[in-house]
Amino acid sequence: MPAGSAEASIPWPQRIAKKNDNDNPYFRACSDEELTFRIQGLALDEGLSLDRLSGRRSLVEQFDDARGALDRSGAEASYDQFRQRALALVSSEKVRTALDIRQESAATRDRYGRHLFGQSTLMARRLVEAGTRFVNVAWDAPDGYGWDSHVHSNDVKNHLIPGLDQGLSALLTDLDERGMLDETLVVAVGEMGRTPKANGNWGRDHWSTLFPALLAGAGVRGGMVYGTSDKDAAYALDHPTSPEDLAATVFDRLGIDHELRIADAQGRPVPLVDDGHVLHGVLT
Repeated sequence: MPAGSAEASIPWPQRIAKKNDNDNPYFRACSDEELTFRIQGLALDEGLSLDRLSGRRSLVEQFDDARGALDRSGAEASYDQFRQRALALVSSEKVRTALDIRQESAATRDRYGRHLFGQSTLMARRLVEAGTRFVNVAWDAPDGYGWDSHVHSNDVKNHLIPGLDQGLSALLTDLDERGMLDETLVVAVGEMGRTPKANGNWGRDHWSTLFPALLAGAGVRGGMVYGTSDKDAAYALDHPTSPEDLAATVFDRLGIDHELRIADAQGRPVPLVDDGHVLHGVLT
């Protein structure tokens, strides 16, 4: 996410069909036919030109004008805003260009990895480069045990960690080479840690006491580890950091005062981050 900015995100699932019952498209190289990177429900169907789209929009506007005597509620006004944003996404040449991952060189795509996470991470860089202010890339195994490895850690060992290492390292190198890393904050974090001790199949359960997070770019110091744990990776020995501290640091890099108070549904001021502190030790 570019430093100094924040924006609401749009859910953007990339659905890839399984080739057979044993196929897991999240753990294999994906073809360009599968990696369409189209915004589902907003992509132009084949045969629907921009002129036809404009005609449809004009017709909708005529219906809207016909009921101009009706009072518009706040929900209707919001709907109009979302509709205009959707039309802008569909008709934007800049968006279509950014979504065309085939414009990247084969070497760059290979560096990120041809798997779904690697190509999604490359797409994240393209979106940021095109002006998107916030991009979230998820990496898990919905057809396996994934990071939530209660039963075993085979998916973690064989797919998730290698894919994360490849895609994330490629992203940081790519952003740096393009002169974008100084103004882009990269955050890699999961929901919680895993138990230090594994069961007989190396399955590991939830462990909320300690879990790692990676920060890069936007004034974050590189090549350092902030804090240490005991030998079992169970508890922090120094620089214990809370999720609130992490949130405060992210907001600081975005140029947002983490002590800002915003009104809740009842109009009462509540803190943006409750009792969080900026981790100045990780910043330049």
